Amino acid sequence: MRIGISALGHARLSHLAEAVRNAFAERGNDAVFIPDSSYGLSACDFLVFITEPKGLFGGLLASIPQQLAKQEGLMGKRCLAMVRKSGLMAGHTLRKFMGALEHEGLVVVEGELFSDVKAAVRIVQDAPLRRG
Repeated sequence: MRIGISALGHARLSHLAEAVRNAFAERGNDAVFIPDSSYGLSACDFLVFITEPKGLFGGLLASIPQQLAKQEGLMGKRCLAMVRKSGLMAGHTLRKFMGALEHEGLVVVEGELFSDVKAAVRIVQDAPLRRG
């Protein structure tokens, strides 16, 4: 299965996205990290979006909905939304992030909070890649 991974927001998330890509590749999937998220995601079967809260009290960075709106060919694609735990309201950020993904036509099959790279890899190992 071809899996596309996109880290939306801060550049420091690219290290985490690379660890997630490696975890998918170890499971035998063709995983690719696409740093410029506006190109290439439509060719993937399953998508993983990673972000983090914008501040202490959560919320999405203003650029995330704009980056998602630029994407083409994502309508109906299944995806996993992941938000790094930081601040006080990471759950609020996850809800807003999942709403932004669904607004763009993606089907969010799972949304998860994670605190470090090990937790993110555990989430990936249990990701519902196949329907049913």
